[in-house]
Parts: sequence; structure tokens; C-alpha cells
Amino acid sequence: MSMNMNKNENMNTNKNKNEQSADRERAAMEEMFSAMGLDLGTVESTVNEILPGLAMYVRDVNLNAACAEAYKPEMFLLERGFTDASARVMGMKTTHRITILSNHMADLSEYEHGTNWQLFVANHHAHFKVLDVYEYQGKTQILLLHLPDDERWKIFRSFKLKLENQLVEESRRRFENKCEQAVIPELATEEWLERCKDPIGMDNDGNLYDVEEMW
Repeated sequence: MSMNMNKNENMNTNKNKNEQSADRERAAMEEMFSAMGLDLGTVESTVNEILPGLAMYVRDVNLNAACAEAYKPEMFLLERGFTDASARVMGMKTTHRITILSNHMADLSEYEHGTNWQLFVANHHAHFKVLDVYEYQGKTQILLLHLPDDERWKIFRSFKLKLENQLVEESRRRFENKCEQAVIPELATEEWLERCKDPIGMDNDGNLYDVEEMW
């Protein structure tokens, strides 16, 4: 009986220590975000809104040197127009692939007329964070995280998600596996490539759009 009591006491002690540690960590986070003018609850709800169910969408493009060099990890982008991308991820005909991780792209595939693009579209004036720029076998992947479609995108300027490194690693592995596979014929047509010819977040001279721009 005494051995069981000691075991239970140890378990309760460890539980209390873990709870106290979690409370201290949360208090520290609340203090940190408060100093940034942010509410921890809002941060948590926003992160929990955009991360679950992340899917991968691609738009393959031949970027000129000015645009290609403008993309840097950790930077934020605003795209003025609607952003077309495909949920079909295989080989690529172009030099660059802009890969978007999102759970709130609009599925417009049902409105296609035999094109079989599996078309998904981000709203105009969408914000993105550049997570990675990765070159493999002469091809380059620019990895973007699709941020909330309201002023809450600014929250992500203040901290880096723990999950970002994992997203980068997984996306790199998938890019290495997919980029040299067969190109999907429907995504190599002149019509599709014309829809995807422009960079995201800048003009064709590599001049970035103002992320604070209102619409």
C-alpha cells in the first residue's frame, strides 16, 4: 500500500510541476506578445485558423533574374491581383515553381471547362510569407505561406512559427521528388502558363508591392 501511495504521490508531484511549467511558459508568452501590442488569445486563434488542413498549390513560371533575386526567406508579400494555382503537383516545365501552402484558397475547379487544372485561387490583395527559396537540379522552388485575408496577417511579422522549419523540410523533399517527374500536360499548355506568367508580390521588374496597401 505504501509503495502505491508513494508512486501516486510522485505522479501527482510531476503533474503539478508540468502544470506549473506550462503556466510559467504561457505567462512568459503573454508578456512577450503584450510588449508587441498583441493579445495571446488572438495570436493563438489566428494560428489555429490558418494552419490546420494546409494543402499545397503550385504555379510554375519562368522568372527573370530581377524577380527571382527579389524573393528572400522571411519577407512578406502582397499580391494585388487574384492568384491562380493548381492542386496538381508533378513535374515542371519552367525554371521556377511558386508553391503556396494554404487552407483558404478558393476551389474553382468546378467552373473549369475541360481544362483539368484543378484550379484554386487566392483573393486579390492576399498576403504571403516567404518561407524558403530552394534550388534543386537547376529548378527553384519559392515556398509561400498564405496568411489571413484581413489585418491579422500582420501578427506573423512579430514571431516565427515553430512549424515553419518542418514545412520547409517537407516541401523541399516533395519538390525534389516531384520536379523531375513527368509534366502534367494540362499544366504545360500555353493557356495555363499564360495565367501563371507573372510573379507574386511584385511587378515584372522585381519591384515589390507595398504590403500595407489598402484595397
